[in-house]
Amino acid sequence: MIGDVDAGKSTILGRLLVDLGQILPEKLAELESSSTKRGVPIEYSFLLDAFQLERDQAITLDISRIWVRAAERDYVFVDAPGHRELIRNLLSGASEVDAAVLVVAADEGITLQTRRQALFLQWFGFRQVLVAINKLDLAADAHATFRDRSAEVAAFLEHLGMKPSEIVPIAARSGENIVHRGELTPWWKGPTLLEAFAPLQHHVLDPHGPLRFVVQDVYRRGSRRLIAGRLDSGTLRKGERIVFWPLQASANVVKIERWPGEADSAHAGDSIAVELDARIFVDRGAVGSHGDDGPQTGHVLQATVVWLGQAPLRAGQSLRLRLGTHDIPVIAQHIDERIDADSMEPCAAEELSSGDVGVISLVARELVSADVDVAESSMGRFVLVRDNAVVAGGRIRSVLGRVRGEGATNVIAAHSSVTSAERKERARHSGGLFWLTGLPSAGKSTIAMAAQRMLFDRGYNVYVLDGDTLRTTLNADLGFSDEDRAENVRRTAAVGAVFVDAGFVVISALISPFAADRQRARDLNAGHFHEIYVACDLATAEKRDVKGLYRRARMGELSRFTGVSSPYEIPEHPDLIVDALHSSIEESAAAFVEYIIRNTR
Repeated sequence: MIGDVDAGKSTILGRLLVDLGQILPEKLAELESSSTKRGVPIEYSFLLDAFQLERDQAITLDISRIWVRAAERDYVFVDAPGHRELIRNLLSGASEVDAAVLVVAADEGITLQTRRQALFLQWFGFRQVLVAINKLDLAADAHATFRDRSAEVAAFLEHLGMKPSEIVPIAARSGENIVHRGELTPWWKGPTLLEAFAPLQHHVLDPHGPLRFVVQDVYRRGSRRLIAGRLDSGTLRKGERIVFWPLQASANVVKIERWPGEADSAHAGDSIAVELDARIFVDRGAVGSHGDDGPQTGHVLQATVVWLGQAPLRAGQSLRLRLGTHDIPVIAQHIDERIDADSMEPCAAEELSSGDVGVISLVARELVSADVDVAESSMGRFVLVRDNAVVAGGRIRSVLGRVRGEGATNVIAAHSSVTSAERKERARHSGGLFWLTGLPSAGKSTIAMAAQRMLFDRGYNVYVLDGDTLRTTLNADLGFSDEDRAENVRRTAAVGAVFVDAGFVVISALISPFAADRQRARDLNAGHFHEIYVACDLATAEKRDVKGLYRRARMGELSRFTGVSSPYEIPEHPDLIVDALHSSIEESAAAFVEYIIRNTR
């Protein structure tokens, strides 16, 4: 239920409850007594307005949810506030409903606030809008007034691309055309408001639409890896191949688990967990689809937003985009336009103030997967957050592209004028990337540095790519999300490949917790990659932690910390295992160096 302040939304619902006999006689008597004490006619809205401030001012400040039992079916009504300052509450209510009832007061018609709220209906994509022209008991000629207001509202909504399912004349205070007909509108042959509710359709997710499996989290049960989430639309069957966006990793579905047991298929609306036949990289926020029928992917989004922040939105501001289950840092690149609430036309603007509807361009630091035209998908709507507070709601209009390049085109790699054989002959050794992986504080960097000194003293061209050091330089822009960890590994492996081509022995010391990331590093250095597992149990690694990172992670100060709040996937078939649990640093480094020498001769 939306409409301008004092249009009569709460009164309509209060009268509906009374006329359906769903208010106890004692409650009705209390209402009559309360209204008499205030010297006002009986206020049916008091049945809904819980706060004393609302009673005193006769306005709604919070969202009320009202359960109504009619003969044909039950309804839940959300009574939303009409004040501009309370738009945040209106948006909260609109996110959970099937249809909208727009209440227009006959004595005021379409107000500025009505225009704003209609924009929100358009933004939310409402397909079912019912209009109630209220307060016809105040009109000198109810029939003529209704005819004029009805034409005004129909033309206004048509301009926004919406067609009301019905426009009903009512007088909420007297109950005219709420549940029963009255003497005020003998000319009205259409339905009462209650009768107009009956044809409205309950929203049902589409099992025949494109598959959208929104990933909530990834769980591990022993050797099993379960990807949990919800189907926004479509149907998923066991044995089908599923592609996860934005990284486009794919695998076949081996099992579908849906409480209380396994299932052969799952449909829109189901919450499930799937097991795949391959250990691909999938993280919270990913979206699964069939084949190439996935969401659009890019770094730049254009979106319609309702700005709710107290401070205006201006270009250049940093925000967080919450889209589906993904939480992504973004920058407001440009205010493209503001929608003028009077003319309903776009106009140029340098900023958006609280309550404004506008179009903005956002640049995301990570790849974003979003839907523009898939009605059932939650991947088309989002909220913007600043300082842990929601400051905007939005709907994506287009995914414009990437900030990072789509890939080099019209480029041909130059061949080195010095061959690998020549480099090996001069250095007396070949190049190679020796990738140390293991838990934090397992001893990777210490072993790497000790081995580097031993090799250098033997005349080797050797260099250590240390994870912590790289995060202060090359990878300083990366965080610790699974996607950022994957990019951290990719960049390190790419730099390592350059060193290897130059004939260096490269020792990389990175946690690199995920097997899929390490496999990509191997692929980038085909024939020259060696996976070295620095074996150390969690308890021992935690005792060795001189930085206190494990302690901070267990206190909740560090999120996604490997070994505590983020998993580590032990290599299944490493090229070498260094026993950092029972061997000293010198012994571990010596064994490592022996392996390097053996594989670079």
